[in-house]
Amino acid sequence: SSAGREIAHGDERVKMRAAFVLALGGLAARGARGLAAPRTKLPARRVVVTCSPCGAKLFKYAKGNGAGSRLVKCWDERIVEDWTEDKETCPSCGSTFARRTLVRGRPASKIISGKVRVK
Repeated sequence: SSAGREIAHGDERVKMRAAFVLALGGLAARGARGLAAPRTKLPARRVVVTCSPCGAKLFKYAKGNGAGSRLVKCWDERIVEDWTEDKETCPSCGSTFARRTLVRGRPASKIISGKVRVK
């Protein structure tokens, strides 16, 4: 009957899911990473990030994606020159332009919208 086939088909799905989970568990046990490693070579394009209210230079950054895209987060390893003390407040006017966080296990600064300019 069709009900018997559906149950048998459902059992196959359960077995396939179990096999998949076991395979993933084996990868984790062997030390394989779930995410790709970041590129070791920095992007060629350098931009100077300045404070929007006062115009002070904050840092020089190796920006990877397109020229027209805005700056949303800054990976610490891509900061080429740093003129700030803590990577989140302007040394000149003291305004907070970013929040420190971990993104995909790597330290980064999430930029507050409208607080910086990119040249």
